[in-house]
Amino acid sequence: MYNGVLRATFFTLLAAILFSACTKIDTTSVGSELIPGVDNINTFDTSFNIIGTNYDNSSECDSVSRNDLQALGIISNNPLFGGSQANMYLALKLFSYPYTLPAHDDQTMVVDSVVLILRYSHSYGDSTVPQHVSVYEVSDPMDFTKPYKTCDLLSHESQLLGEKTFIPKNLDDSIHAFKENDANELRIPISNSWGLSLINNIPNISSDSAFKLFFKGFAIIADQSAGGQALNYFNLNSSATRLAVYTRSSKDTVKDSTILNLTFNGNSAQANYVHVDRNSSEITQFLSQPSTGDSILYIQSTPGSYALLKIPGLNGFPNSVINQAQIIAEQVYEPSATPFSVPRQLFIEIADPSNPGQYKLVPCDFTMTELQSGFSHFGGRPKTITNNSGQLVAQYNFDVSRYIQSIVTRGATNAVIKLSAPFYIQNTTAAYVDTCDNPISLFSFNTNNIGEGGVKLNGTNVTPTHIRLRVVYSKL
Repeated sequence: MYNGVLRATFFTLLAAILFSACTKIDTTSVGSELIPGVDNINTFDTSFNIIGTNYDNSSECDSVSRNDLQALGIISNNPLFGGSQANMYLALKLFSYPYTLPAHDDQTMVVDSVVLILRYSHSYGDSTVPQHVSVYEVSDPMDFTKPYKTCDLLSHESQLLGEKTFIPKNLDDSIHAFKENDANELRIPISNSWGLSLINNIPNISSDSAFKLFFKGFAIIADQSAGGQALNYFNLNSSATRLAVYTRSSKDTVKDSTILNLTFNGNSAQANYVHVDRNSSEITQFLSQPSTGDSILYIQSTPGSYALLKIPGLNGFPNSVINQAQIIAEQVYEPSATPFSVPRQLFIEIADPSNPGQYKLVPCDFTMTELQSGFSHFGGRPKTITNNSGQLVAQYNFDVSRYIQSIVTRGATNAVIKLSAPFYIQNTTAAYVDTCDNPISLFSFNTNNIGEGGVKLNGTNVTPTHIRLRVVYSKL
């Protein structure tokens, strides 16, 4: 009996320390050797079933900023999530106004070629399938102060200025143009006559406002009829992104001797239209939100899909020391989706009771250090594991030990959890301190590129790898 009293006293003191500090023992913060071994006498290991339901969010509108990678291309058919189309709109500018053109002996300038150049980053999907893009002039002046949305399909003129068929995987090939040796560029030929009109009008343009009246911006449209199986990503802020006008004097027999560049600068506007069409994709069979949960969960990066999770088994769980609690979600191997990579970051939030339909950061476990550490504690980055059939799949883990501790110890609400692959996570309203005294500052943090990534997960089913909450706990 004496030993029993000592043991009970020890665990009571330990619990008091843990609860008052709202701190947990976990492998990340203090080392795996400090997590008590599961002996089924004092320390136990259990799993809770999670009821997960799918929600389509493909009509969501977001803003792609000038500092984000811009998407361009066509995915005709992702068997899990359907098709995607991404168009780019951008207004390129002269260096200064009024702009002085290079001098020529006979004052007659010949335009040899005009090329719209976009700095390429990477592709999502099957980069071996050819794609076609067409370039037009935007109909209305673009405003660089306006946060255009991914739902904004900007109008453009009917006159075709340029076009290009390309194979995405070849965009990283070396390029040897006049006085240029580069790589990772999409180069779209633009009409020489349009380039000549630009040259002839430049002497009459004295300000940026006047330039916007003459040239409103480029609409780069991905051609659905030509097909494709990838979204391609481009960096507008790179000095390589520009409109290059290659000119020479009519007396000069050397072509492409002078280059006039229009660049993307602080006054340049941009917009990125991204549209998802579900077609007859697999996700459409799992959008009825049954009360018992979906057997498969489909998480697609914004604009895409998400799941809501409930853990009813936590209600009434006895007061215990939560040594570790993890939400575990495992990818279902799907050969047909092999070209389409999983999201680089999944994220969980909890329902905000004061704002129905809104979600907030998970208290106690999400801290500001996660943004600098690559989510080393909180989790959500995929790790590659071998499933029971010997296939390589992604597994996503979220450490929610302190949050679960607050539920079983302090009666915090067992809230609905949102699982998604957001474009950004952010707190843009006000700085605050959460219920575990963690200060949360204002922040906006990019987690996935727009439209990039999707994953099929085991949901509420009877497989060994169904989505679940695993808890290691010690009785009091």
